[in-house]
Amino acid sequence: PYYGGGKFPLSTYLAEQVRIMLDDPQRWKKLPEQVADWLSFQADKSVLPKRDDLLIETFPRGNRHYLVAYPFEGRLAHQTLGMLLTRRLDRAGARPLGFVATDYALAIWSLADMGRMFRAKKPSLGELFDQDMLGDDLEAWLAGSWLLKRTFRNCALISGLIEKRHPGQEKSGRQVTVSTDLIYDVLRSHEPDHILLQATRADAATGLLDVSRLAEMLSRIQGRIVHKNLEQISPLAVPIMLEIGKMPVHGEADDTLLMDAATLVEEAMGTK
Repeated sequence: PYYGGGKFPLSTYLAEQVRIMLDDPQRWKKLPEQVADWLSFQADKSVLPKRDDLLIETFPRGNRHYLVAYPFEGRLAHQTLGMLLTRRLDRAGARPLGFVATDYALAIWSLADMGRMFRAKKPSLGELFDQDMLGDDLEAWLAGSWLLKRTFRNCALISGLIEKRHPGQEKSGRQVTVSTDLIYDVLRSHEPDHILLQATRADAATGLLDVSRLAEMLSRIQGRIVHKNLEQISPLAVPIMLEIGKMPVHGEADDTLLMDAATLVEEAMGTK
């Protein structure tokens, strides 16, 4: 949702209403005609996600294979989910190349045919989206991620462990980062239950990762994952596919981006 030039996160209440609306064609009458038509095209080409289901679409494009999921849980939760899924897909041999997340959806692209892997249950979608990803997988990812170190820096400054501004000895941002990184590594190795590390994990889980919301989503979709293996992109996947490689550079490339958008729409509608 946009308002006054600003972008606000998708709340749990709004996300649920979006899922309810998509699941009820009668509500489409209240939408702009173009949006209602777009949803109808999606229903014809693929399916629309049910209120408590998770729709997963897989399709090839160019020399890449794509997975698009529609959790409708907000960008933070989707970014965390993308990190964890790419780790699991890499272990399964899918050779993922990257992912992009929006408030509504998550797209992952890889070299291997993920649709074929899911049909062969190597891995199954149930295994891929199992709730245990918030255990060891999350811990392993966080251990090697810059997120915790960045959060620990803030905790260290607030607690007074590191002083950035001391009379006559003000530290630069780089000096503070080096100091907090060293302390973080020492505490993590020798005192993993230190109160500052506990505060760091708690802050990261709520402010940067939205773990609680992701946990609720994983619990909700157990046994309710719908997989559509498509030959080409679906209408609902077009917006997030346009986010891949999106950079705020304006100039002659704008025309190319518009042509790419038109091409994606033509593919989704089956007119190309």
